[in-house]
Amino acid sequence: MSALNRFALSFGMGALWFLSQWVQPAYAEYYQSSSTKSVGRWGIQAQRFKGGNTDSGTQGLMLGFRSSRYLYKGFSLGIEAVAGAPEDGSIVDNNLLYTGLTLGWDQSFFKILTYEMNVLVGYGYGKSSNLGVSGDGFTIQPQLGLGFVLVNGYRITFAPGYLYMPRTNGFSGFTFSIRFDRKSEDGPSKPVNN
Repeated sequence: MSALNRFALSFGMGALWFLSQWVQPAYAEYYQSSSTKSVGRWGIQAQRFKGGNTDSGTQGLMLGFRSSRYLYKGFSLGIEAVAGAPEDGSIVDNNLLYTGLTLGWDQSFFKILTYEMNVLVGYGYGKSSNLGVSGDGFTIQPQLGLGFVLVNGYRITFAPGYLYMPRTNGFSGFTFSIRFDRKSEDGPSKPVNN
């Protein structure tokens, strides 16, 4: 990875972090001045990746975090970052990192089940010695999820999706994520169980 690419990736991730720190208090201030409450959601995820142009069938493990704010009746805007090894083996020889903005929608039914749809649009970089690919570029990842509402706003979601990196075709492929996150109102002290 060239120095310019590293700088661009670091700058992009820093800009997303700054945006999340600026947007969240702005929404909280707006909602506190109105009768509507600010609802947010944040958590971690583990993701398996099945992609590339290989018949080896090996799958690595990717880890990530997500944070979002609800804008209107189930619609949310947030950030997400995922990194790890897309194939089994050394993370030095096989690595993938992508981050971006997410737009999502979710609903619950029977007060215990949830379903959601979201799409990530951002930037990614990866290298795979097994696939013989290395590169960076635009990333898009649509996902559908089905999950369970636990207690105190916690929820677990199972989400298949598809990662698409058009400039680095070897990294396009199906993903499966398990997410553990928490939905709360006006900060972490008031859980939301719907």
